[in-house]
Amino acid sequence: MLFVALFSCDDKSTTTTTSDSTKIATDTTLLVLKDIRDSSDKAWEFMIKSDDQKISDIMRLLQEISYCKKYNVLLLDSLNAAMKTMKDKRYKQLTMTSAEIDEYDAFTDHIIARVKYLGSTVKDIQEHPLAETLYADIASADNDIVRYRNLYDNFAFAYNDYLEANKKSLGDKAKDFQKLPVFRLPA
Repeated sequence: MLFVALFSCDDKSTTTTTSDSTKIATDTTLLVLKDIRDSSDKAWEFMIKSDDQKISDIMRLLQEISYCKKYNVLLLDSLNAAMKTMKDKRYKQLTMTSAEIDEYDAFTDHIIARVKYLGSTVKDIQEHPLAETLYADIASADNDIVRYRNLYDNFAFAYNDYLEANKKSLGDKAKDFQKLPVFRLPA
């Protein structure tokens, strides 16, 4: 009888140790996933903040153009109207598709080209030195988008790869996670 009791204790100890190590592995996996996800979210925030600033700079440039003596009122009004919808047209982190990204990029490129055209037709824009600074800031932010997208993609790929590699160790918790969409098309 004593033998059975000792055997039972040994069995429980082994089960508890196995269970504890599985829990530690799962907890570690969850922490690593959280850290990678936090990094991807932070990269996303930087990108959106830059894009928001670009939108704000475009709107401010349009305002500078409106201070000039003579400009194309219809074009300025249509650009101001389009700018009000710009953030609504932007892709969303968890649901973005290649088509939405392409559509937003084309829309942004079109707006920037039209704003440049409008500014080039205004004779006294040079009397508004802020306009030149805004042009440079818009171009810089537009160039930075690629850098921010690559940064986000690097973290999103790391997150997706780690999630895929550790689905088994996450067990039922794996269903609580979804892969992150990325900007880069698969090779």
